[in-house]
Parts: sequence; structure tokens; C-alpha cells
Amino acid sequence: MKQTELDEIIDKHNKFMTGRVGGGRAVIRDRDLTGLSFKGANLSQSDFTGCVMKECDFSDANLESSTLFGCDLTGALLHQTNMTRADLRGADIGRADLRDAILDGADLREGTSILKRKMDEDDNDDPYKNAQAGNVVLSGSNLAGASLQNTNAINADFGEADLSDANLAGASLQNANFEGSDMSRSNMTKADLRDASFKESILTEANMEKAEIENTDFSEALTDDNAGKNYKEVELSMDELILRHVNWVTSAGKEGIQLDLTDYDMRKVETLSGQRLTAIKAMNTVFAGVDFSGAELQSSTLDGSDFRKCNMTGIDLRASTLKGALMNRAVLAKANLGFLTFKKDGEDMHRPCNLEGAWLRFADFSEANVRKTVFAQADLSFADFTNADVREADFRGADLSDVKWDGAETEGALFDLGTGPDG
Repeated sequence: MKQTELDEIIDKHNKFMTGRVGGGRAVIRDRDLTGLSFKGANLSQSDFTGCVMKECDFSDANLESSTLFGCDLTGALLHQTNMTRADLRGADIGRADLRDAILDGADLREGTSILKRKMDEDDNDDPYKNAQAGNVVLSGSNLAGASLQNTNAINADFGEADLSDANLAGASLQNANFEGSDMSRSNMTKADLRDASFKESILTEANMEKAEIENTDFSEALTDDNAGKNYKEVELSMDELILRHVNWVTSAGKEGIQLDLTDYDMRKVETLSGQRLTAIKAMNTVFAGVDFSGAELQSSTLDGSDFRKCNMTGIDLRASTLKGALMNRAVLAKANLGFLTFKKDGEDMHRPCNLEGAWLRFADFSEANVRKTVFAQADLSFADFTNADVREADFRGADLSDVKWDGAETEGALFDLGTGPDG
């Protein structure tokens, strides 16, 4: 469908809703509407059953009580869209922008869509006889500030989604998947969370008052409780600790004391922006949400630490080791994760930054320097390397599903056969 045809349908629907001559309810089924704009449109009570609506712009649109049964809304812009009481059964809304969207009372249960059908083109009588139901997919989507009050989302997949500040009060979320999602400051009062999984999710300041949590999985979830040694128990202030550490670095270990934050929960520090933290030790340390923008951490040992959703813009991590670190949705734009050069037996040796086995889903490496960086066995699915320098980096064994490589320099980078920017 072309935009002009859609615009005519939207115009007729407006006339239909206001009782004017020439109106007609918008009913479009099983058509490809990829990339079209519905921005600001009033399409309440419309029917788009089974349509492919990838990357469509629905921002500020009214889809109240509309039928979006089995639609593919992957990557759609649904910012501030009103989908109150919409029928979204079986829809795929993965990696979509749903910030401040309204889905109160929406139906997000499983349903069969044209996308999830196993078609038998040789069976002219019933080509969809092998239709299979599929769960609603919201994995990787941004639902920050969205309202899902009293929504029915049984079995829905919210894995790795951003639900910070979202309102899910009274929602039916039995057996839903929230693994790796950001639920910080979310409201889940009186929600039915039985058999749901919040494994490895962020639940800081989340409100679950009177929620049903029978058989709910909260393993490895980050809550307001300390996830390590309490930093408040340290006698010196962070500024004093950093000063001692800087003295240790500048004196080559002759003065001061190396900063060792291993096993501490450092979230209450909130910011280490611009700090000189060269060669610190911080293994299995919780830094989730801490601001590291512009900080100097070259040659640091940070294995197994939690940097989820950290602002690491412009950080210097050259020659540091972050093996097995948890860095989903970390922002590393314009960061320096390259190598440092040192002399050994008269020859120049390169020590790269090591992120082997790290979790980097949805991480932002745009315009970053990751030359020679080791990403072996790391999970980089949906990461963004736009305009990054990834020359000679090692991506062998890494999960590179849906990675963005636009403008990236990849000369000499190591990829498994069939992966990487060239497939």
C-alpha cells in the first residue's frame, strides 16, 4: 500500500467517526503497510488484522479499541500512542518505541497471525489449516513511562524491554517473560505475576504491593537490597579513595593505595563521570545505572561486573578486561575500547580491551573505537556499531543477531563464517 492510499482511508475513517458523508470504517487486513505514517491519525475502532506494519510511525495516533490482531509492529514508532482496549493478540511489537504509550485494558494474549501461520500453498481449500497461536512479543521494546493498567498480557514476552516508570497496576501477567528487562520505578500493584520470570531484571524502586507472586522467578534480579558489600561501610569517601588511587598510579605503586571495589554494590555513588580511575580493580561489582561518562579506566580489571544501563559515553577502557561483564543497554558512544602499546624485549606489543563472554545486548558503540577489542563469545545482539572503528576486533563465537554496522570500519575484524556485516 502507498501512503496516498492510506491517507484516503484515514480520511474516510475520520468522516465515519464523525458521521459525515462519504465516510467508511478503516478495515485493512493481511496487507503490507511497512514504513507508512499514521502519525496523529484518529483510527479508533479500526481493523488492521494481520497487517505487516514494521517501522510505521504511529506517534500521537489514536488506536483506541482498534483491532491489531496478529500484526507485525516490529520497530514501529508508537510514542504516546493511545491503544486503550486495543486487540493486540499475537502481535509482534519487538524493538518498538512505546514510550508513554497508553495500553490500558489492551488484550495482549496469544493469537494466530498471518506471520505465525505455516502456509501450505498447495492446499487450495484451507491454506491456513496449520495456523499456530503465537504470544505477543515486546522484547527489546522501549515502554518507559507507558501505561498498561489492567492489561491482559498472559504469556507475553517483555524480555530485555525498558519498562522503567511504567504503570502495570492490576495487569494480568501470568507466565509473562520479563527476563533482563528494566522495571525500575514501575508500578505493579495488584498485578497478577504468578509464574512470571523476572530473572536478571532491574527492579529497583518497583512497587509490587498486593501483587500475586506465586512461583514468580526473581533469581539474579537487581532490587533495592544490596547486591554485594555495602559501600556505606567504607570509612573514606569516594573522593578520598580516588585521591589515594591517583597517588598510587602516578607514583607507580610507591605511594597511595590501589582502589579495589571488588564485590561492592556501588549504585548509590550514582556518578563517577570524568574520574581518573586508571588500573582499578572492581570484579563482580554492581555499577548498574552509574554515570561513567568521560571517566578514565584504562588497564582496569572489571571482570563479571554489572554495568547495565550505565552512561559510559566517551569512557577510556583501553586494555581493560571486562570478561563476563553484564553491560546490556550500556551507552558506550564515542568510547575508547582500543589497545595500549608497550615494549617487550624491544618489540611493540598490543594489549587489547577484553570483553570475552560479556553481555552487551542493545549496547551502543556508535562512533566508538574498539580496534582489536576481544568480543569472543559475547552476546552483542541488537548492539549498535554505527560509524565505529572495529578493525581487527575479534567477534568469533559472538552472538551478532541484528547488530547495526552502518558506516563501521571492519577491515581485519574476525568473524565466524556467515556472521558480521557482510553475512
